Amino acid sequence: MIENTFKASNVDLNYFFNGVENKKAILFIHGWQGGWEVWKHLIDKFGSYKIYAVDLPGHNKSGHLDNYDINTYSAPILEFVESLNQELIIVGHSLGASIGLQISSKLGSKITHQLLEDPPWFSEEKGKIINEKISDELINNQVVKYKNGSNFFNEHKPKWRTVLDAIYSYQIFDPEIFETNPFWGAVRASLAFHHDIKIWQNAGDNNDWAWHDAPNIAKNVEAKTYLIGGNNQKGGIMLDVIANKVSDNIDECEIYRFDTGHNVRFEKPNEYIKLLEQLINS
Repeated sequence: MIENTFKASNVDLNYFFNGVENKKAILFIHGWQGGWEVWKHLIDKFGSYKIYAVDLPGHNKSGHLDNYDINTYSAPILEFVESLNQELIIVGHSLGASIGLQISSKLGSKITHQLLEDPPWFSEEKGKIINEKISDELINNQVVKYKNGSNFFNEHKPKWRTVLDAIYSYQIFDPEIFETNPFWGAVRASLAFHHDIKIWQNAGDNNDWAWHDAPNIAKNVEAKTYLIGGNNQKGGIMLDVIANKVSDNIDECEIYRFDTGHNVRFEKPNEYIKLLEQLINS
């Protein structure tokens, strides 16, 4: 599969392009700790369209930044989208969904449609997580997740010399994934081998690193939007209260919930594909 390099102002971005000529183009944006390859099953399914899939800064084969937050992640992706000089459909997961919203809010009608899968909208108030002024099970689980990841990778990643080292080590960090889906566990570990260690350091030191004012940002979105969330009791992190406010601020926006965890597209692939087809053809 053909990979390319886009030179943004402060970082090189690795991306896939399928080389297809079509008036409709899709940009896939993966989530935190992912890589563009996690979209392969959807790239194959929608291969008749022009498709781009990008590695986020600090992830997989893209270059590294000094600091990672929603704005530093988004800026080079925005440059990449602007360079394409065409209308786009955005499909983003988790952090990639938040980045998608940032981009669509800045580019008006250039982004015609977007499917945002389980963005990290688990808090409405920046900073109150860190200051412990607000607390609930979902927020606490996310804070623990970021801290545990930060501690583990800061300790283990510097010792890895090969991808095999990463795969063996990752089984300590996430034994469940190797029990339920060892192939996906190996993929996650191989991606982690290539990631910049600072993506975990930032998350561990700054527990609201993924926060952004999604309802306010949504006021500038023109794209027809589908918000897809999982079950908050099973790992889904998109809160209804935030999703509803985002939806109210976008002229054409629909919300879909599934009884899944954070990765709806893997747990409900047929339903996900049907929704994406419906969105593209609307």
